[in-house]
Amino acid sequence: MKINKIIISLFLVFTFSVHSEDNEIKSRNCHFVWNEISCLSQNGKTFGKEGFEILDLVYLSGQEQSKFELIDSFYLIQKEILFHKLIIKSIDQTRSGNIKVFLKGGQEIKFQQHKLKDQLSRLNLFLISSESKKLTNNFKSIDLRYKTKIAINYF
Repeated sequence: MKINKIIISLFLVFTFSVHSEDNEIKSRNCHFVWNEISCLSQNGKTFGKEGFEILDLVYLSGQEQSKFELIDSFYLIQKEILFHKLIIKSIDQTRSGNIKVFLKGGQEIKFQQHKLKDQLSRLNLFLISSESKKLTNNFKSIDLRYKTKIAINYF
């Protein structure tokens, strides 16, 4: 009887430690929240988000076939805007290829997927200019989808 209790105790400890280790591995690989229903790793693998602390992850939303494109877009955009102290909260991509980047400050930046690198270059040139300091104070959104201009909406 005593041996059975020890065996059961060891089995329970082993089971909980394996489950805990599995959750730890998954939580380390969870870099994004995908379409608000699952975790997404950097390499595009999705798995359930139950039981994970996901408060500070970036939310990505889009079509299933576009998740790799959206992950790449996130890193491209973050690389350019982090220098300007803008932090991404979430990114949504529509079927037509429009990308909306929502920032932690409540602002929004709009792009077109097929022109993303050009638009990021234009945004960076704008943000490092002396005029941008005045124009980006209290902005609500920046729209870069126009060919030769930037539209800024204010609160």
